[in-house]
Amino acid sequence: MDYDLFQSDDEEILATFIQATQKHETLSAKMVVDDSEEENLDDGLHFLPEFNCSGRDTLKSQLCEGGFLGNGYAQLDPPRSRLDDLCFDFAPAQLAVGAVRNYLYGEACKNVQKLLTVVTGQQQLQATAASMNSGWYRVRQQVTHFYHLMLRLRGNELLPSHFLDGLRHLINDQLDADAWKVLYFAEHNKGNDCQAPAYHLYHGVLEWRFLDLHILYASGKDQTFLGQLERTLDDLIVCAGHHYRSKHRPELIHSSPFMCRCNKELWLLLKRLIPKWLGEQELDFWTLFHKAMQRHKSLHFQGESNAISLAYHELYSWLRLGLARLDEYNSEGRYQPDHSPLTAAPESFQTASLLKQFLANQPDEQQRRVYLLQLSPLQLQLGQPDTDVLCQLWEYFHRSLNCNFSVGTELDQLPLTCSNGAAYVDRYSKLLSKSHIEDLNLSSFTMYAWMLGKTLKLLPSQGRSNQRQKLLGRIFSKFSAAKLLALNEPGIHHVIELFLCLLLCHEDLGELAPKLREMLLCLALEKLPPVRRILVAKGHMALLLLHAQHRLSMDDYVSKLLNQLATIRNDTEVGAIYVGSLQTIFNLADDFNRGEQQLLGPWLAHYVEKCGQASQDRLWQTLHYLILRLSERRAVAGNASGIKEALQQHIMPLLRTQYVSSHSSWLPKLAADFIALEKNGDKLLLGFLQGPEPINMTGSAQLMLQVLEDGGRPSSSTIIQVWVKSLVLLNAQHESVLALMPHVTQLEEFRHLAIDPASLKGGREPLCAFFGALGRRAQQEEAAAHVRMQLSHKLHAYVNHFELWLPPDRSRSELCSRFYSFLAIVIYNCSTLAYVRSKPSCFFHLAMVRFLLTTQLQAGVPPEGRLPQVVHKIFPVLLQGIGRLPYRTDAYVARPGATSSALDSSL
Repeated sequence: MDYDLFQSDDEEILATFIQATQKHETLSAKMVVDDSEEENLDDGLHFLPEFNCSGRDTLKSQLCEGGFLGNGYAQLDPPRSRLDDLCFDFAPAQLAVGAVRNYLYGEACKNVQKLLTVVTGQQQLQATAASMNSGWYRVRQQVTHFYHLMLRLRGNELLPSHFLDGLRHLINDQLDADAWKVLYFAEHNKGNDCQAPAYHLYHGVLEWRFLDLHILYASGKDQTFLGQLERTLDDLIVCAGHHYRSKHRPELIHSSPFMCRCNKELWLLLKRLIPKWLGEQELDFWTLFHKAMQRHKSLHFQGESNAISLAYHELYSWLRLGLARLDEYNSEGRYQPDHSPLTAAPESFQTASLLKQFLANQPDEQQRRVYLLQLSPLQLQLGQPDTDVLCQLWEYFHRSLNCNFSVGTELDQLPLTCSNGAAYVDRYSKLLSKSHIEDLNLSSFTMYAWMLGKTLKLLPSQGRSNQRQKLLGRIFSKFSAAKLLALNEPGIHHVIELFLCLLLCHEDLGELAPKLREMLLCLALEKLPPVRRILVAKGHMALLLLHAQHRLSMDDYVSKLLNQLATIRNDTEVGAIYVGSLQTIFNLADDFNRGEQQLLGPWLAHYVEKCGQASQDRLWQTLHYLILRLSERRAVAGNASGIKEALQQHIMPLLRTQYVSSHSSWLPKLAADFIALEKNGDKLLLGFLQGPEPINMTGSAQLMLQVLEDGGRPSSSTIIQVWVKSLVLLNAQHESVLALMPHVTQLEEFRHLAIDPASLKGGREPLCAFFGALGRRAQQEEAAAHVRMQLSHKLHAYVNHFELWLPPDRSRSELCSRFYSFLAIVIYNCSTLAYVRSKPSCFFHLAMVRFLLTTQLQAGVPPEGRLPQVVHKIFPVLLQGIGRLPYRTDAYVARPGATSSALDSSL
């Protein structure tokens, strides 16, 4: 052998090389072909598998098609290689000669030593860099092909056993933990085209170790085989440890614990082969892995501090999950997670015992989050759930319910609670719909609640319902009234999310919901400060929504909730939480037969009195949509009558007062809804129109439009009255007035007046056109007395309760001028219709007494504000209208005429 390749002063390496290469026996110089090699040496696999790297591994990377797994090397008897594919300068027949094999063995040892030396930096090869860079792959390949040759000839009795023993000792003695740091330079996107010797040493060792295990197993040396297998696992874990130290903790969630896919493939090969190799010894992969991790801890994580132990458990859980996910690969190395069965038993992963050790070392919140994200796939996807794990976590978390489980950075200070009950239900419904979670923004308690809910849903399908009951019993045993009342805001939030996760994953809410709601009712509102009251109210509404979704009776629950609300004097903020859930609850009701009518109680009146306009509008909108649903078939067949009764008893009085005192545009719609519910809707409509004038001056027009839109058929006089009033209070161009116009022009009474609708749109004042036409109709010669009487009745119907139209606070506004102009228009155009002899309630009398010739004015008290200017403006028109009355024969009419000069002088 050419030992000049090494520097002469490197005695240690030279001695190691000589020891490894000169153990073979001196054979005869004559090349004698062994009798055992009479078989055909040309048959075998037409391809020599090897590892070909593609860079850093990912969780879902596919394995190399030219690797060992896809070519049958996961079998006890791997395929034989074709000898003519080996990279040796010998004919296939010559490879059976003992002297040739001795030579190849020596070359393999020399090539291993070359790679080890250049990588560790102990020696510099004398050859030029250019010449060597092009040959590292060839150096590695020759060793690998020697192993392929030995594997092919493993049945040959004349094969010297010291061949592989020497090569094995050489590799094992040189690869300690520090040497494995070659891992940092051992992956490359160029694959086997990479020129770095570290790359080829690392991937070569993976190949040699694997082929050596196959050969050892075939040799029948059980103890040597088991020792080498354990050594291989130890070294692979050392590699994972180096890889772990290069990661930040949050990166572990999305990173593979395997440096490259070649490393992953070797793990997968061992996982598939170990049960076949050691099945008779009752040893499996996971048993060997856990023992290897214990050895790794004793060597590389020495010390008793919590930080050291936690780092060890982080590596353990990261690598354990990565190994469990190897089952998601098929026999060809294709990643197929949807086709992988759950084969691992709960004890395979030792999740319970390892979790206990992890929690005993007092992990912080971020460590808990990462650990639970790595634990949950083992519980839910890759194995059968271990209820002992959930019990341990509950024993740990229930003592910390009042903590906010924050990691302390600004990014993690996300809103803890939800805005209302529906938001709670929506949030945890979406969370539980996920098959897995990878969100580090979720608190560790939320992760636990998710895992608990998913497990409880999974257990019955596995025939383990008894374990579910045991788990629920363990959880409920930790709650008492005193424990619940001691909760702060985060604690109450955590109880709510726990209860929701239990309910959302339980197939029979009727069994579990009563227990949970009674526990939540132990948080009596009168015993809590305001902030906690609001949070508890959100929890109650979330549970109530689930009752509605699953058609559970809520009579008793609603009664208790309203009683608690009454004890805190119908607190507005708590009431707002209740009101915010009403529409969702009503939308979920089909027959209203489960106690929904109790929600329409006196507490709503208290709430409306204290809340703002926007909050009121939300309530009116909810009631509007509720009434619309009462006509549905299932509601009519159910308890729609009960809802109507509650509306009449508790909402109608509230609506009457709010219709007058509120500006909400929802009130006219709601009033129209009640009118549609009533058998005698016209009477209720007149009650709204003839009562006190609402401060929302568009209210009457909006109400009439809504009634007409709903298919109501009020009288023509009522429609025209609303139109006239709207023209007075608003103006002809207001959208409500314009919307009413088509309805008015289609009325028969309006058409009899022969008014051109276009004149109402283009004229200066529609009131002049309308009352002018009405007056002309009465003055026609053919109009009989009874016709004029009918027209007078109609006029008074059109201006019914006009004395209430002008709000007292608007007496100095522009509206006042419009109102007095309206008085003048009616008296000027329809004086003979507006005045009815001996009838103090006629329009003329009321206009004079209430607005024109008031008692104060007749007593000589001058009017205030703009009234003199307003009356002065219309006074000539008034006199012309009055002049058409029989003032010479009617003393009542003559009185204002006699005082006209005094009125004129006072103005």
